[in-house]
Amino acid sequence: MMKSDVQEKSRGVVLFAFNTEIFDYVEIAKRATRIIHHTLNLPVTIITDTKLPDNDLFDNIVIVDNTMPNVRTREGTTWRNGDRYKAYELSPYDETILIDSDYLILDTNILTILAQDFDYKLAASNQTQIGDWPDKMGPYGLEYHWATVVLFKKTPTAKMFFELVGRIQRNYLYYWNLYHVKHGCFRNDFAFTIANNILNGYIQNPNTLIPYPMFTYNDPISSLSLKNNLIVIKEKEKAVLVPKQNIHVMDKNYLLTKNFNDFVDLICEN
Repeated sequence: MMKSDVQEKSRGVVLFAFNTEIFDYVEIAKRATRIIHHTLNLPVTIITDTKLPDNDLFDNIVIVDNTMPNVRTREGTTWRNGDRYKAYELSPYDETILIDSDYLILDTNILTILAQDFDYKLAASNQTQIGDWPDKMGPYGLEYHWATVVLFKKTPTAKMFFELVGRIQRNYLYYWNLYHVKHGCFRNDFAFTIANNILNGYIQNPNTLIPYPMFTYNDPISSLSLKNNLIVIKEKEKAVLVPKQNIHVMDKNYLLTKNFNDFVDLICEN
C-alpha cells in the first residue's frame, strides 16, 4: 500500500481574552473553552495579556502586550478592543475558528463550513431575539459584518486580509472618515468589514461570508437551561425559547455567574 504524502491539516479555535476593571474575560474564556471541547472536540488557544498557569484546559497560552485603551459603552460595560489582526500570525493551526469568548459554540455547523474551500469568512449578519441587528456602519456606510466569529486558513489571501485589518487599526481615523463610520471608538467589526470591502474590489463577495446570520442575545439574562432541543433563556419577567444553536451573549455579568457555570456543566455532561 502506498503512503500518502498529504498531511492532515491542523484545526483549532483561537480566543482573545483581555480582562478589564469590570469583567474577567479570561474566566469567561475558560467556560467557553469547556463548551468548545465538548461540542467541537478541537484544541483551543487563548491569546491574552494575563499570565496563566499551565493547565489542561487551554492547549496553548499566548501572552501578548495589549496597549489598546478600554472602550466604555453607554451602559457602563468595558472591553479592550483591537489587535485581532494578530490572529493569523499567532494561530498555531492551519485552519482556525476565531471567536469572541462570549460566543457559545452549541452546535457543529461551523465545522461543515470549515470543510469548504475558502481563505477566510466573516459573520455576514446578526439577528437578535427581537429581529435583525442594525446593519449599517453609518448613514452612508457599508453594511457591516461581524468579527465575533471568523474562519480562516493559512493562505496568502487570508494573510493579506489580516495585514490589511492591522493597517486599518493603525490608521483608523482615516478609514473612520473615509467609510462614514458613525461610532467613534475602534471596533474589530468595522476594521474587518472595511478590509473585506477593500480586498474584494469594493464589492460584496459571498465567498467571504458565513452563509447564515449570527444569533445574538442582547438583553440581561437570569438563567440558561436546556429543554429537549431548545435553549430556554430567562430574563426577570419573561422567558425566550430558541433552537439549540451558537449564541453570542452580550450580558457579560451573566457569563460570570454560578448559573452559567452550571449550564456549562450541563452541556458538557450531555
